[in-house]
Amino acid sequence: ETKCVGAGLSRNRMECFLRESFPNAVLLSHSIIDSEVICQPLEVVIQSAVLNGGYADLRSLIPLDVASNNDDVEQVINVCLVDSLKLQQDTATFHAFVKGTTLINTDIALFFSHEMSKQSVKMLDAEIERYSKQRAKEITENKNGTGAVAGGKKGKPTVPTLESTAADVISLRDVANRIGNNYPNLFQSQQEYEEGSSCEASMSWNSDEVGRCDGPLIEFCRTMYSDVERKCTRAVRAEVASLNSTRHGVSLSDRAVGAAKQMDVQEEFETSFKDLCHLLQILAKTIENFSTRGLFTSAEISSMKRELLSGTGCCLARLLTEYCLYRNNVEGARALTFSHQDHNSTPAYVSALHFPSFSLQYNPAEGGKQKNPLQHLRESLPGSSGLNLVRMWNICSDGNDDDDGTKDADELLDQFISHLEDSCLTLVGIPFSVLDKKAEKKLLTSRRQGLIDRLEKSSHQDEILRTCVILIYQQTKSFLISGKTMTALVMNLFEQEKKIPTRVTEVLMDLKRDNDVSPELLHLVKQFGTAKNSKALAAISETSASLLQK
Repeated sequence: ETKCVGAGLSRNRMECFLRESFPNAVLLSHSIIDSEVICQPLEVVIQSAVLNGGYADLRSLIPLDVASNNDDVEQVINVCLVDSLKLQQDTATFHAFVKGTTLINTDIALFFSHEMSKQSVKMLDAEIERYSKQRAKEITENKNGTGAVAGGKKGKPTVPTLESTAADVISLRDVANRIGNNYPNLFQSQQEYEEGSSCEASMSWNSDEVGRCDGPLIEFCRTMYSDVERKCTRAVRAEVASLNSTRHGVSLSDRAVGAAKQMDVQEEFETSFKDLCHLLQILAKTIENFSTRGLFTSAEISSMKRELLSGTGCCLARLLTEYCLYRNNVEGARALTFSHQDHNSTPAYVSALHFPSFSLQYNPAEGGKQKNPLQHLRESLPGSSGLNLVRMWNICSDGNDDDDGTKDADELLDQFISHLEDSCLTLVGIPFSVLDKKAEKKLLTSRRQGLIDRLEKSSHQDEILRTCVILIYQQTKSFLISGKTMTALVMNLFEQEKKIPTRVTEVLMDLKRDNDVSPELLHLVKQFGTAKNSKALAAISETSASLLQK
């Protein structure tokens, strides 16, 4: 491109010439490449990284003349590679690439799979908890003059206190070593980078030098743990507060879980419990309305109810189970984890398009024996708490009840809501939040605003389509819908709904059928979704139709 400008050729003119002469050629800032030849090996290593839950070195596969310039490397990965992945019939690799993490720096260009990123964050959380307990112990011992204090007299500690932020952040080198133990190839690449580097790698979490690279493992840690200082400081403060309040009771080493984790669980419970109770009842009410009006077959109604149980129901079961485990400081709480198929970060429940279906899993300590997770849950909690939670999970998973045998979807949903009404007060000290008109109106309003915010920010075709369908149906029919099954079934009703213009339905169907639509069409769909009312929707529909005719 630079040479073109020097020769008096514009970039557009040069690109036209290249396309005519070499269809696969792409003009970069400093190079001209055959996009297909360059991108094919990159796609292969990305697929391998996703499959193995690992990472891929992209820069090593880019020709040296291109890889020597950062601008060209960024264009190859963020433009050429992305465009190539989008054009594939199977878009799984493209979606996996988007969900993963791409790190491009002075000397490196790496792709990390979503699974690797997720596992690494879990490792850091465990390290922060271990570190915060030890750090809190040091702080309280020195504050009380009971610990060994270097360079000071007893009662006059010289060890940094909570105000010293740097002292309350876990070492970057320690975290890198922990991640490196699980990913030895990445650890080896870091060692080789440091051996071949002319300057010593910085071990600061915040590198102020623009463009500086301290090696693949160090840069990965910085990228994944950008909020490490906040997390560490918060965890240490929580541990100190917990230790001070239980100084004569449970010691730090005896507590089953970290204070920061307990605080997170408490905050999530307070934020989400009432919303989930109301969402469960509103969605059940929507399905009942469908059934009464005969809009769907009995099999379709049953499918929606099962989806509601396995989604919203499981989210409630997970929330209540986790809260009970950590509130009771259950020994062995760490052995129980909650897994779900949708690996995206769970959004705010009020603006969720669908709810992940959680399952309870038991992960024994190293050398321990496998165990039924529900049995472990029942044995871990006192009194009827364990039994009530186990029954909740059994209903959600549509399993067999010990006494009553297999239930159909109608019975299971009614049974689940009834069980929540009977057991929540005993389990968590708060009764199941029964829906009333005021609460329903408030939730519908906040959900609509949350979905509009989500729609405006989204660039993913499927997400835009589903969000728009949910918003239009709520705005025209005043019914809240959620879930992949329910949304798909409701979209089939649009042709029969008088309040939904035919033009709107046609555009949404085009969006559903076509994998590659124009930005203008996506913008139009967003306008449909954000319409204030039925009249506004009709006006937008008419305007769009007349513009297209012109």
